[in-house]
Formats: sequence, structure tokens, C-alpha cells
Amino acid sequence: MKTYKLLTRRFNGRIGLVLCLLVLVAAVVGILWTPHDPMAPNFRNRLEGPSLQFLLGTDAFGRDLLSRILAGASVSMLVCFMTVVLAVSCGVVLGAVSGYAGGTVDRLTMMVIEALSAFPGLLLALALMVVLGPSKWGVILALGLAYLPSVTRLVRGTVLSVREKEYVEASVAIGNGWFYTLIHHILPNCIAPLIVLGTTMLGWVLLAESALSFLGLGVPPPAPTWGNMLAEARGELTRFPWLGILPGLCISITLIGVNLLGDALRDVLDPRNRNL
Repeated sequence: MKTYKLLTRRFNGRIGLVLCLLVLVAAVVGILWTPHDPMAPNFRNRLEGPSLQFLLGTDAFGRDLLSRILAGASVSMLVCFMTVVLAVSCGVVLGAVSGYAGGTVDRLTMMVIEALSAFPGLLLALALMVVLGPSKWGVILALGLAYLPSVTRLVRGTVLSVREKEYVEASVAIGNGWFYTLIHHILPNCIAPLIVLGTTMLGWVLLAESALSFLGLGVPPPAPTWGNMLAEARGELTRFPWLGILPGLCISITLIGVNLLGDALRDVLDPRNRNL
């Protein structure tokens, strides 16, 4: 509650929260209800402009754009959240074990992480998608592996800086096992930076997922995502610009909201700023 109050005192925190909540509401609505079937073509209504029947118009297959944007929000947000959960879960385990155990375990783990880091995240995801083929779960796995090194390094660095503290040594001295000490005394120090990193990573993943879908390697059509809606609009942009403007605007709004919220969280959770 204290963090929420500090967050809402900042202009970027308020705007970021509002934009992120707007996108989440759109994603939930897209799961529960859409004005029309987002995947059913209707060639009698191809490329219609905004009207009472189709509030945002229709695409080249006669599908309602509003329905596809809402359904695309649910698919894109599911991919983003599942990717962040996968990257954070695996990264916390690898980083914590690597930093606390040290020695050979640390060296072997970091060799794998450095090998993954040698490739840009989007390039690695592209290579994995070529192998796995276009699918929702393939995108989640590919992007989760691509962003795993960032989480692992963060957790490992925090564990290395905390494991020599007096309270950690005291926990070991009174007979607590390594697992108990790691869970109760070391990993809580990773929560604040992980929240900031996870929030920022949502924006990275959304941009990467949109790029993969635009290239035809993301969630396969006719399932809508904002990225493949942009790809489908390429041939009609000069005559019907709203086909590309609407999904592009959704991506931009989400990225702005996530970045503003991440900046505000970084300021709020930084101990040096708590009295500001």
C-alpha cells in the first residue's frame, strides 16, 4: 500500500498505471466478449470505414477491427506475461544457485548464460522460431530463453553482494540449511529489482512479439495479434491507413504505459529516493 501511494504521487506513475490498466481491461474484455467474431471473414463488408455496425471499420477479409484489437490484446498480453513469468522463474533459480554455490556451478551456469547473451534477444528468438515453427507457445519459449540472461545476471549479482552479510552468516551459524537461508534471507533482496526488470521486460517482449508476428513467425493467423494485424495491413496502408494506425497505436500506448510505470517503480523502490 505504501508503494502504491508513493507510485501514485508521481506523474509518470499515475499515467503509467492508467495506460497499463486500460490495456489490461481491453485484454480481459477481449477474452470474455467481442462485438463480432474476430476470426470469421465476411467479404460483403470488406474494408469498410468506421460505422455504427463496425465502430473501427473492417479489414481486407471483412473482420471487425475493434473485435480483432480486443482479441489481439488478450493474445499479446498472454504471450507477454507468460514470457516474463518463464524468464523470471528460470532466471531466479539459475541466478540464485549460481551466485550462492559459486565455484564450478557458477562458472558452468555463466558459460551457458554468456553463450545465450552473445546473440541479440530478437535474433535468438528468430532462430528458435525457425526451428519451433509459428505458435503461441513457441513464441513464449523463444522469447523466454532470449530474455533469460538479463534476469539471471540480476539475481546472481544480488546474491553475490548479499551472501557475505552478517545476517546471512548468522543464519548459517545457528544451523539453518542453505535452502532456508537462500529463500528467507537472500532472495527477498531481489524482489525490488526484479519487479522493475519484469515491468520493463513486458515492453521488450511486446515489441519482440509484435516483430515476430509481423515477420510471420509469431502467433499464426487467423488468431489476431497486434503484430500480425500490422503485417496484414501493409498492402492497404495508402488507401486505408486506419488498418495499420489502430494496432500500431495500441502497441505504442502499451509501450508508453509500461515504460512510464517501470521508471516510476524504479524511483519508488530505490532506497536512495525513499525520503524524496
